[in-house]
Amino acid sequence: MKRPERRWLGEADRYARLRKIESLDVTTDYREITLLFYGDFQSAMMAKAFNGFLMTYSGPRISKVLHASGELEKRVAKRVIDTTILASKVLTEGFVGEGRDAARRVNAMHKQYDIETDDYLAVGIEEVVGSIELAERYGWRPVTDKEREAVLRYYSHQTRAFGSPKPLPPTYAEAQAFFSNYLDTEARYEPRNEALAKVFIKFNRSLMPLWLRPVIGPLLSAQLDPRVARACGIRPGSRFMKSLADFLLRRAAAADPVPDGAPSQHEALIRTVYPNGYKVSEVGTHVKPSGPEPASAVGAGGQAAAHPMEGLVL
Repeated sequence: MKRPERRWLGEADRYARLRKIESLDVTTDYREITLLFYGDFQSAMMAKAFNGFLMTYSGPRISKVLHASGELEKRVAKRVIDTTILASKVLTEGFVGEGRDAARRVNAMHKQYDIETDDYLAVGIEEVVGSIELAERYGWRPVTDKEREAVLRYYSHQTRAFGSPKPLPPTYAEAQAFFSNYLDTEARYEPRNEALAKVFIKFNRSLMPLWLRPVIGPLLSAQLDPRVARACGIRPGSRFMKSLADFLLRRAAAADPVPDGAPSQHEALIRTVYPNGYKVSEVGTHVKPSGPEPASAVGAGGQAAAHPMEGLVL
């Protein structure tokens, strides 16, 4: 039987998504560009979630909030999958329908805790820098400046919508500098960080085939930023393990660009927690808000937001 022809945006040209990106306006189409970017570098993002979660455990202020929720220790699969669902809904649908519902859910959860502005920014920037660096390291084609700007713009608006009082830095270089300085000054070891990291690594191990489980933790940990690894109590990977992790991630990324209709990386995992489906309004934790609900979407200083996502209060 003849294999179906692989297509990208309905075309036989694997550069179709890049051509589409080049035709879009980054100031208004940044979310669509970000979606196309992830479509072209889907397989290169294999370590993205692992790196992102470990980064949040490396900062004692953030790990304190995560520990206080109790979700990671008690319901790690649900916590990870809920995060995936909510973030994906906003990215794929924007701030309408279920996308807006998802943003409301994240905002409501964040409001239960006293989260520092720099922590909001660091988590948002990790999404940007973590994604771009993986694409640059393992991607099948060069990352463009338009993609860097679009991804930064998207996560800046998302970070504001999720509760940050400030947007991300305006340029990719400034975002990189902020993130590096944050890890230098805020990532430090505490037993709570290590406990959360161990639970998460054990969860990742459970998702792997039996033959891979003994080494998946060391493999994924070997490619971590050393500042994150130290803060999470993870021993530095050996030169061999780092080389092996790099080799395997390159092999995985060779599947890019995935064609139209490729299966979602998350659907099977989501079904393990929500076998009968889910409602976005029911995803995540539900704690009675401690403060009054704001009445409208406003920007800094009480001025109406200049962009429908900027200054959004959900």
